[in-house]
Amino acid sequence: MITPIIYAGARFSKKKRPLKALAQPFGPRYNGCVRKDKLVLGAAGKSHPDAITVDIAAHHHPDVVHDLDAFPWPFADDQFAEITCHHAIEHLKSLTPVLRELHRICRPDGCIHIEVPHFSSWMAHDPEHKMSFSYFALDPYCRGQQKNWLFVDFGFELLERRLTFHRAFRRYFFHRLWNRCPLAYERFWTYLMPAEHLHFVLRPIKT
Repeated sequence: MITPIIYAGARFSKKKRPLKALAQPFGPRYNGCVRKDKLVLGAAGKSHPDAITVDIAAHHHPDVVHDLDAFPWPFADDQFAEITCHHAIEHLKSLTPVLRELHRICRPDGCIHIEVPHFSSWMAHDPEHKMSFSYFALDPYCRGQQKNWLFVDFGFELLERRLTFHRAFRRYFFHRLWNRCPLAYERFWTYLMPAEHLHFVLRPIKT
């Protein structure tokens, strides 16, 4: 007999399959957004009327209050067409289980937008940040990339990846140069011209 585990707005078995919708919402606004196909992780109090918002802090008034280091997340398989992780993943403990959950809840034709501080950024060393990221950080999880040493049971197509820089460097078009030569940038130039953010767009491979 499989014991059901109760999460926000749905009931899941240990196989993580939705069995039955619950009448009671997880939070005061959850009932009105269960049909939305966009998800924002780490909303930090910002309004996203077209999306379900998730945050660990109840005072930010998200639609779902959940610790993203607790797995599985309270969503069904293939639930979302678009997922945004804006400066959220660096606060978590481990990358692989987070990406596995993103892979699970995103539709095969969906997109996952991830933005994190680059490891050279002044924002990367916040004491609340648990992980730091390079240009190549997601390569082990993406098909066709150079660094595929990590063996995982899921994968992504890398649709887009870019470094962003302060306008002092953009003024001289260094952002274009270093996005064309990211390995040379990170090996030899990164602390002379520190980046700001990394932006990734992923699509889950489910074949």
